[in-house]
Amino acid sequence: MKRLALLIVIVTLPIIAYYQYQKYRRFNPPTEYSYVANDSIDVHYHNPVVLQNYYKNIYEIGAFARRMWHNEHIDVRFPNQNNTEAESAAHYYQQLLQTTAYLEDQLIHSQKLKDEGFTNQDIKIMEAEGLSPLSFYILKHQSLIGLERGEENALVWQLQQLLRKRGHDIPLDGIFNKITEQALKDFQQSQNLYPSGQVDEYSLRKLLDQ
Repeated sequence: MKRLALLIVIVTLPIIAYYQYQKYRRFNPPTEYSYVANDSIDVHYHNPVVLQNYYKNIYEIGAFARRMWHNEHIDVRFPNQNNTEAESAAHYYQQLLQTTAYLEDQLIHSQKLKDEGFTNQDIKIMEAEGLSPLSFYILKHQSLIGLERGEENALVWQLQQLLRKRGHDIPLDGIFNKITEQALKDFQQSQNLYPSGQVDEYSLRKLLDQ
């Protein structure tokens, strides 16, 4: 009788251990599937749908991977290449990762632009027109092109601000006089441009290029 009981224990223990192991594997995937949101993104991005999709994808990445593991025993990061379902799941998982990375890059870039002083509206225009920060600055300041000695207005005041940022100690009075003209000529010469004393596109580019 004792031998029979011992035999039953010997036979049943591996079976119990196997099912316990399967249960453990089911609820303990072999890797961490969670995708952590980047803390450098622009959380006030001009298009809230992009932000919503980013967070939605972050949740879906982890949820889908764990779901496939728990229900189908498929590790989407290291699928069995002979299993069509596993390959399909892994492909979807990679698409989720790539889309999320793309959205993340877009949101990080937006935050970097805001750190440089750009607004949501500025960023929206730059993205729509495919403009670099410098091209956008030129677009905003293109009314300065053609300024020359003798003018007196707010545009001259903007020009004087740009020259002062470049180290030229001139009055900020909105008057394009000899002092402002000489400062512009000095700047043009320092940039290997013709010192005309008049604002042209090349001079404006150099003034805005920071």
